[in-house]
Amino acid sequence: MTKAKDITILILVTGLMLLLGVIVIGDFYMAFKEARPADEGVINLLQMSITGIIGIVAGYISGKPSKDG
Repeated sequence: MTKAKDITILILVTGLMLLLGVIVIGDFYMAFKEARPADEGVINLLQMSITGIIGIVAGYISGKPSKDG
């Protein structure tokens, strides 16, 4: 069962990072092309999402049983 949880967390975090990358790169490209500043909503989304991803990974790691004992 632990192997399935490992794979699920890996897929979840990888998918979120890819989605965020597409959104941020797309907005930055459009901002550069239109000579305007980056959208504050996208920057806020990025900050909140990174915090969420860190929370997901930290919760997973802290909830995992140790192999020492």
